[in-house]
Amino acid sequence: MKICKRGLYAQIIDEIGTVRACSWAGYYILGNLRDNTMSEVFNSEAAKKFRQTLLDGTYEFCNEENCPYMANGNLDTFMVEVDQIPEYPQLLSLAYDRRCNYHCTCCISSSNCNVDTSVHEKIEREIQTCLPYVKEFSANGLGEFFVSESMNRVVSQWRPEEIPDAEFVLETNGSLFTKENWRKIRNIGKANLKVAITVMSFDEMAYQYLSGTTYPIDRIVENLKFVKELRDQGIINYLEIATVVQERNFRTMPEFVHRCIEEFGADCVRLRRFLPEKAMDENIEWFFDIRNPRHPYHKEYLKVMDDPIFKDPHVFIWTGDHLSDRGEIPAAAGYKVMRDLMLIDNIGKKISDYLIGKGYRKITLYATTDIGKALLKVLNGQEIEISPFILDRNNNSKEWNGLTIQKPMEKFMENFEDPILVTLVARHHEMEMFLRKRGYKGEVLSLENILEKIGSLC
Repeated sequence: MKICKRGLYAQIIDEIGTVRACSWAGYYILGNLRDNTMSEVFNSEAAKKFRQTLLDGTYEFCNEENCPYMANGNLDTFMVEVDQIPEYPQLLSLAYDRRCNYHCTCCISSSNCNVDTSVHEKIEREIQTCLPYVKEFSANGLGEFFVSESMNRVVSQWRPEEIPDAEFVLETNGSLFTKENWRKIRNIGKANLKVAITVMSFDEMAYQYLSGTTYPIDRIVENLKFVKELRDQGIINYLEIATVVQERNFRTMPEFVHRCIEEFGADCVRLRRFLPEKAMDENIEWFFDIRNPRHPYHKEYLKVMDDPIFKDPHVFIWTGDHLSDRGEIPAAAGYKVMRDLMLIDNIGKKISDYLIGKGYRKITLYATTDIGKALLKVLNGQEIEISPFILDRNNNSKEWNGLTIQKPMEKFMENFEDPILVTLVARHHEMEMFLRKRGYKGEVLSLENILEKIGSLC
C-alpha cells in the first residue's frame, strides 16, 4: 500500500514528550511519552485515525499551505510503498527541548523553557527503544539543537552505519555550529546527512532584530564557512539555508539568495512564510506577514519576488508563493464589531431575535476575548440561551466571566452539536478550520456577519 511518508513519522514536541503526527498538519496529537511507551503512542487510536486519512486520500487533518508538497503540487513524490505500518516510527523528529539561545519574531521557543530532568530521562529511554528502527532522524524543529544536552546525548547514541539508507536532518540557527560541538555528534556524518540552517538576514541589524539576539552576523558567517567545509568534504550531503520572509528582510531577499548559493554553497535556499506563533500581540504580528495582500508593502514585496533569482532551481518557496489570507489588521476588524455592539440601539435583543429567527435557541461562545465579554453583557436577559461554558484552546483558567472554560478537544467536539459563535473576529476562518479538524460538524457563526446583517436592517 502507498502512504505519505508522514504516516510513518512521529515528532516529540514538548517537555512532557507529547507526540504529534505531522508538524505540517498542525497539532494532531498521538499521545505522550511521559505516561506511555513509544509503541503505545505510535499505535494509538489517534495514530490509526490519522494514518487512515492518508491511506484513503482524504487528508482530513492536512493543511495545504503548511505542507510544502501539497502547496507545490508534488505530494506524489513524498509517497512510499509499505506492506504494513511498523510498530515504531521510521521517521522520528526530536523537538522536545524547546530551549533556544534566540528569540525569533515568529517563534515561541526561548531560553526560559522549563526542563524536568526526570521526564527527559523517560523520554530518552523511549527514544532509545526505537533508535534501531529509525531510518530518517531529525532534530530540532522547535528549539536550538546545540543548546539541548539531552538531544545531543540521544543523537550521539544513534548508529546510522547499522541501518540501510539511514538519513539525518539537523535543523539549527547555526550560531553554535562550531568544530567543538560538531565532534560530539559526528556519528551522524555516517548517515546521509542533511543540514538546514535558518538565517534571518545577512544584514546585521535585521538579523539581530528578527532573531532576538546580539550575536554578530560575522559569527554566523564563520560557522557557515565551517559547514561549507563539511559539505565540500562530502560529510554533509545536502545543505539548506532557510529564512522566513517578512517585512524586515524581504527587500534583501535577492542578495540573500545569491550569497547562500555562491558563497556558502547551499544546495537549497528555502524561503518560508511568516507563520504567527503568538510570540507577540497578533496586531504586531500582522505587520510581519508581508504575503498578506492587505499589508502596506505587499505590492513592493511582489515586485521584489519577480527577481529572476527566485526561478533558480536552488530556490524553494515553501508555500508555492500562495498569498496569506490573514485579511485586515485584527484591531480594525475588532473595532468595527465593538462599535456596532455599543452603538446599534437595543443590540442585545436584535442579536437574540436574529439568532432565534435562524432557528438557533442556544449558542456556545468561542474565545475568551474582550468582544466576547461585551457580547455577554448585551445578551444578558435576552431570549437566546448562552451555554454555561465557553470554548477556548489557549486559556488555562477554569472560569471566565461566570462561564466554565472548556478545551475544544477532539473527543468533545466530535459529539458537540450546539452552534458556536466565534468572538475572535479577525480569525473566524482560522477558528472554523480548527473546529472542523477537531470533528465539529455543527454551525460556526460569525459575529461580524451577524452584525453586518443587523446593521443593514436598521
